[in-house]
Amino acid sequence: MRLLPLTLLLVVVAVLATTSTIEAYAPPPSTLIRPSSSFKLKSSSLAVQRVAQGSSFYSDNSDRSQYGQLAVATTLFANHPSSQTTTTADDAAATNSSSTTQPTNTTAKQQARNKQLRQKHGRTRQYHGRRTTRPFAELQYDELILLTDYHLGRGAAAESGEKDGEQSAAKEGEMGSHQLHELTRLVSSWSKWVMWSDQRDGRRGQLRRATLKSSPQTTSTTTTTFSLNHSHKSTAAQMAERCLRKIILEKQTGNPRAIVSIDMYHSVIQAWVKTGSHSGLLHASSLLDYMESNIDEELIPSSVKCYVTVLDGWCKSRSKGAEVKAEEMLDRIDGIGGKRRDSSDNDDGTLQDGTSTALDTHNNNNKDVRYYNNVMNRIATSGKSNAGQEAERLLKNLIDQYKRGDKSMAPNRSSFNTVIKAYANTGGKNAARNAKRILNMMENPSSLGLQDISTEIEPDKVSCTSILMAWANSGHGGDGLCEVDAGEKAEQLLERMEGMYRRGNREIRPDTVTYNSVIKVWGKCGHNQAGDRSERLLNMMLCRYEEGDDQVRPDDVTFNSVIHNMAIGNDADSPQKALKLLEQMEESYQSGLIDAKPDVFTYNSVLNAFARSGCPGSAERAEEILNNLENSFDKGIWDVQPDVCSYNIVINAWGNSGEDIGVGKAVALLDKMSARTNEGKASLKPDITTYNSVLHAWSQSTDRNAPVKALGLLELMFRLYESGKKEAQPDVLSFSTVINSFGKSKLPGKAREVRHLLRRMQQLYKDGQDGMQPNIFVYSAVLNACAYTFGSPNEKEEALKIGIETFEELQSSEIEVNHVAYGSFLRICRKLMPEDDDRRRDLIKRTFRQCCSDGQVGEYVLSQLRAIPEFRTSLTVKRHIMICQTSGQET
Repeated sequence: MRLLPLTLLLVVVAVLATTSTIEAYAPPPSTLIRPSSSFKLKSSSLAVQRVAQGSSFYSDNSDRSQYGQLAVATTLFANHPSSQTTTTADDAAATNSSSTTQPTNTTAKQQARNKQLRQKHGRTRQYHGRRTTRPFAELQYDELILLTDYHLGRGAAAESGEKDGEQSAAKEGEMGSHQLHELTRLVSSWSKWVMWSDQRDGRRGQLRRATLKSSPQTTSTTTTTFSLNHSHKSTAAQMAERCLRKIILEKQTGNPRAIVSIDMYHSVIQAWVKTGSHSGLLHASSLLDYMESNIDEELIPSSVKCYVTVLDGWCKSRSKGAEVKAEEMLDRIDGIGGKRRDSSDNDDGTLQDGTSTALDTHNNNNKDVRYYNNVMNRIATSGKSNAGQEAERLLKNLIDQYKRGDKSMAPNRSSFNTVIKAYANTGGKNAARNAKRILNMMENPSSLGLQDISTEIEPDKVSCTSILMAWANSGHGGDGLCEVDAGEKAEQLLERMEGMYRRGNREIRPDTVTYNSVIKVWGKCGHNQAGDRSERLLNMMLCRYEEGDDQVRPDDVTFNSVIHNMAIGNDADSPQKALKLLEQMEESYQSGLIDAKPDVFTYNSVLNAFARSGCPGSAERAEEILNNLENSFDKGIWDVQPDVCSYNIVINAWGNSGEDIGVGKAVALLDKMSARTNEGKASLKPDITTYNSVLHAWSQSTDRNAPVKALGLLELMFRLYESGKKEAQPDVLSFSTVINSFGKSKLPGKAREVRHLLRRMQQLYKDGQDGMQPNIFVYSAVLNACAYTFGSPNEKEEALKIGIETFEELQSSEIEVNHVAYGSFLRICRKLMPEDDDRRRDLIKRTFRQCCSDGQVGEYVLSQLRAIPEFRTSLTVKRHIMICQTSGQET
């Protein structure tokens, strides 16, 4: 009996302690509404778990469902000391709370912690005349999901005090003020969740790139994590829009308590834009259209921030057609400005532009031009062929607005630089000239009527570097080479920059990037002195760096570009010059020039110099460099490892060497790569280029059985591909190379064999392998193999039949016949048809006439005609040649 009072006392103390713990609970900052570190949804709501330990705060004390517990959790957090503020009588009535007692046993330490949390996370907002805090900031992602579903589904029912088990939802237009208030806060909370997640993505993106660079095998895990986070952001934006549309529906059905503001639209639009997806931008644009057609007209000008948010999203998007959407949004902002401006002139007698007027409502920092620049920049990176013209059109629009008196729309240096960048990215000789024309505008602002802002549009280093890039890309769309004198122009511009810097223009000081751009132009122009001129620029940089000018310190890009320019030169000593530069680069790095560390691209450029030279012993020297690099890496002397490209270059060097041992060396390197791959060196796994290079070596071999060996390697490639090694899948080049190996061989039945390979390609193409469609090189190789058929009359007759069928098939296709195909077919007629065959002369005449009509009369075609006595002095041939020469065709 003595134990009974003690037992009752302990029970009472335990109950009081539990209640105090729940009421005094102050969640740590880690439970804020931010994506959790693992991005995994929890199996149950933490809010439900917290409330399940205590009693209901509702007056009926009966609603114990999951959504009812969440409503209790909301009330608990709203009355929590860490988020407590002055609460009106309406608040108390709306929450139906029967417990407003403050905790009585909260320690001083806990109270201090609550105050700290209030200062950090208890920012206040004004909603419908009441002042409150953000209790939802203490909920996590899964809790917000359940809470949102509760407020959208049974919020009004719970607010009216419905009993447990009743599933009837609130009738449209009858939602209470408290529930509307909570939905408004949820719109803001979901939007901020996306903002916080987007900021976290930026930090994680840097970590992810560093992780992938150091550990490529983590790609699958990191991709899954980031895909899950993206899905969370899209869901959050969707939840924000659901809450907004619920409030809109309440307003449309006549609920006087429902208020929809521009800020609410902007929160949801911003959430969709921050998802970073194309679909998110489409959702944001759709919601913007809905807002524009449903809000009051007098609110439209104040909604410009919504348009600007969508505009920024399209400008940053990489999706196709984003630049068009950005331009459309800019035009719509102009329309908003048109609704704001007065019908009369401004005080200064000018009419202010609509875009400027609209943007003035969004900011007061003269950022109007920035939005134009953003749109122009998106156009510049769109990859469109007319990107330069479109960007320049917007620039002229800016200039026109400024000249009409709108000083806030004055173009700046970035505006001009972006147009130059657009032309540079477009490529082509005309684009380079247009870019130079824009630079001339910047240097002569008076020609545009912009002399009063000449200092704001004065060219800088970015302007000149973009011009250099335009010259380097001026060969795009043509033969790949820019103008022959582009290197000279680039150096002249560099000298002008140096002069302008010495005269006081500090913004235009040339640096390492500038010199690297000039060296790149020399490499693209195809000049025979490109290597030597590039080396001279490198020596200038080294001299200035040694004198203390750190702005022109050569880096790996500098050395690699110069070595590359040496490698593509036609000089016999180019390989040795490239090797000497490599040794100089190694010495510079070891002497402290850490930015000039050679990498695998450096060594590959030197290997390529030897592979291209064709000089005796060059292939052997290339393999020696490869072996030395590999041994240094294996022994830990040097940390640069040869890759598959390194081996491919050396294999190709042996294939083009013309030496009898060339094909054997190429096959040995392929076997070595396969062996090293089996040992665990995945970077040396042979790819399609490797196999095609070995096939090329067989096609150049004088071995009688070379075609058979090439065909055997092709079959091996098919077996490897079928076993799952996708990198060994044969392509069109593989087939054409094997067919070429049969070209001048004396194997019997080779015409039949090459036709079989052609039919095999056609069947693969019909079966769905798009990369297997025969091209002109394949047909030319088949015709060439037929033209060089030797052996018995039956052998020649079969080759003639196959050649005629193949040529007719080629002419009936959509493939353009070239001079090689015409020349090979003329050889077929000349070599395989009897001289007394009446069809021979007629077929040759018709073929040559068609060749002239197509403009494909080349030396190979003429050499076949000269070999035919009756055509050697024929007036018809002379007349056709004169016609071709008169019309400017190749002869």
